[in-house]
Amino acid sequence: MSRRSPRAAPRNFPLSNMPLPVVASPTRTFRTSRLKALFGVGVIAVITLLLYAFHGHPAVRAATELAAKVAEDLQLPQENVKPLDVWREWDEPDFALLSSRPPHQIGCDVPLDGENAGTLVFLGIFSSAPARERRDLLRRLVIPDFPSDLFNIKFILGQQAPTEGLQPAERIAKAKFAKDVEEEMAEFGDMIILDIVDNIDDGKTHAYFKWIAAKFAGAGQVKGRPRFVMKADDDTLLIMPNVVSSFIDLDCSRNYYWGTSQGSASSFGYYFRGLAYALSWPVASWLGNADITLAHASRTEDARTGQWLSTLDDTTDPLIPLDYGWNMGDWNQLFVTVDTVALHWLKQDEWFEEQTERMHNVWKEAGRPYEASNGIARHISIEGGKKKPDPVAVENQRERDNVMVAR
Repeated sequence: MSRRSPRAAPRNFPLSNMPLPVVASPTRTFRTSRLKALFGVGVIAVITLLLYAFHGHPAVRAATELAAKVAEDLQLPQENVKPLDVWREWDEPDFALLSSRPPHQIGCDVPLDGENAGTLVFLGIFSSAPARERRDLLRRLVIPDFPSDLFNIKFILGQQAPTEGLQPAERIAKAKFAKDVEEEMAEFGDMIILDIVDNIDDGKTHAYFKWIAAKFAGAGQVKGRPRFVMKADDDTLLIMPNVVSSFIDLDCSRNYYWGTSQGSASSFGYYFRGLAYALSWPVASWLGNADITLAHASRTEDARTGQWLSTLDDTTDPLIPLDYGWNMGDWNQLFVTVDTVALHWLKQDEWFEEQTERMHNVWKEAGRPYEASNGIARHISIEGGKKKPDPVAVENQRERDNVMVAR
């Protein structure tokens, strides 16, 4: 006779002969519960990783609800369910930005001549203490091309990390770097040390805007204030005449966002790549005067800038993107012409020198002097940047082929 647990005793069946119900042992119950909990935590961990990788996707909120439902079904403690914590700040606007004085109230009264003359563009080139050779290369090849009455160009560095806990040799090396930087600053006067430990994606970008906003703060006209604020990487070659023509006739009181979205990660919202982007003074001041939390200022900082700008009120402070598309990008993926605005990924000094010479030759062959007054009209470069160059199409096809082979 098979052992089973009937719901009720059959008629004329003596209770003493009924089979006893099967009851799991305490040890087995504990093991089952533990495996169940571990499985649930594993499911939630996978969902969390997917949310982190695809946080910009519309399915994210549905996935979050799924995680909560899994936890509920498994009767897990709610504190174990935190799928949004790792990227929550991408969806939530920072209160400091919402409460900061908006751009349309800041305005932009910046003359380019006279007693209170400002500059057209403040160009901050992000650098680090060990990158002395790259700074010297830029001082030699690039910076002299830019008109000093229109551009204020500085290298942007952070502070040295604390030396506590380091080996003696490491402490000596850091002390030497600090001394070298001090001497370099005294020699050239073109370096800014931000009030933050140097980093790539841990708040340096916002610290830069914060420094800019404080440096040129004040009512009315302020001497030296820029109409536009640019952030650029030190492996980017900016084509001077086209940069000048990009900004020279723009109304800086409007909320311009200058750069390129081509090559940016689609998993984030709309943003311009960090190779070089610029903001009009009211927007830069608005960002710099907002005491943004570190959670909203760190991780993938170029995408962060796009996130910050997305909090602007479309009615009172509409953002005007100037997207140069494929006329700004990695040097080995662009079809270079006189329309080109910036070349990126020049990691090796010899690459930088070669591409600088190449660009000057392109302009020479086009019969166009490489001068500030000869830049290509803004609308021409923007329109030309909408066409994907063949090298990019070839590279994309190669990547697709590699994926197919891998499968």
